[in-house]
Amino acid sequence: MGSELRMWVSDKLMSLLGYSQSTVVSYVLNLAKKASSAANLTSQLVDDMGMSSSSETRVFAQEIFERVEQKKTGPNLYLQQEREAAMLARKQKTYSLLEADDEDDNIVGVESSSVPSQTRKEDTRIKKFRKRVETHGDEDDEA
Repeated sequence: MGSELRMWVSDKLMSLLGYSQSTVVSYVLNLAKKASSAANLTSQLVDDMGMSSSSETRVFAQEIFERVEQKKTGPNLYLQQEREAAMLARKQKTYSLLEADDEDDNIVGVESSSVPSQTRKEDTRIKKFRKRVETHGDEDDEA
């Protein structure tokens, strides 16, 4: 659509001004992209390019304004990410670490009065070994 739009603008400029050059077409397209409204574009065409303030110029400005995508003048992606990171850092400063509660160490489903947390902690630290049962050679002798 870019070449079709350039050709259309070139044809309209030829009929309105009597000439058309590629640099003028590019300039008009850039004006249309930056314009905030069709009326704004019309005033720029009249003031900057010396076009007549006729109904043909207003119609041309309206048509080109509708055909061209307008540039969005918002913060770029980098600035937006920087602001989000700064906001997150401020939010994180408001948080603090919580102190551990001994009550949280209890076994789920068992009341704290029946199994104290201290004995349960000690039980988990002690390794339990099975005793080795030695068999005597009695069974081997019979075979």
